Amino acid sequence: MKKLILCVLFLLICSVCAAAPAKKVVLWYQVPDAILEVQNPENDMEKGKAELEAFIKTNYGKRFDIQIVKRAPEKNLTAADVSLVTRPNWVPVIVKIDLAGVGTGEKLVGKYATVKVALQESAVVDGTIYTYDYGVKEYDSSMLRVAGYVVASEDDPRINTKNAVNDCITEACTLNDKVNRYADPAAYEKENARYNGEFQNIK
Repeated sequence: MKKLILCVLFLLICSVCAAAPAKKVVLWYQVPDAILEVQNPENDMEKGKAELEAFIKTNYGKRFDIQIVKRAPEKNLTAADVSLVTRPNWVPVIVKIDLAGVGTGEKLVGKYATVKVALQESAVVDGTIYTYDYGVKEYDSSMLRVAGYVVASEDDPRINTKNAVNDCITEACTLNDKVNRYADPAAYEKENARYNGEFQNIK
């Protein structure tokens, strides 16, 4: 009986450890001012900064044990730039988000707007920056789809832009558990390395 209880306790501890994000991270984000402005109807950048940081912390907190969230200056960052507030066991992670234009799609009647967002994530390992580039993705503003057709869509450019950035972050912070680890082990390892910020292991 004693062995059974110890075994159950061990399994519970293991499951808790497995569920918690492993890396302690200082998360630096690089965004243009426009992304802060679209966070609220007043285009208040200070308020927008707080709103965006809360959203980033909530979503990236699924992947990492975030200690600090800081806005990085708009320049090419070096490992030294993002290591200033990092303790020996903290990893600097950089999330760079850019707006990359707009597009349109065909609606049942008329067209709907899309917003293009570019995303890069980087981590500093042993003084070297390793980057994973998601490229540019297009996010639509559809609010109602019927049989694959967009019936209703959001027309406010500010809301569309905010939603596109939020969708981009949410997508990046979702582990693709549809990757078949048995049939495609290389893709499975790549997806897990991406999600865990181990970009140095992605070939």
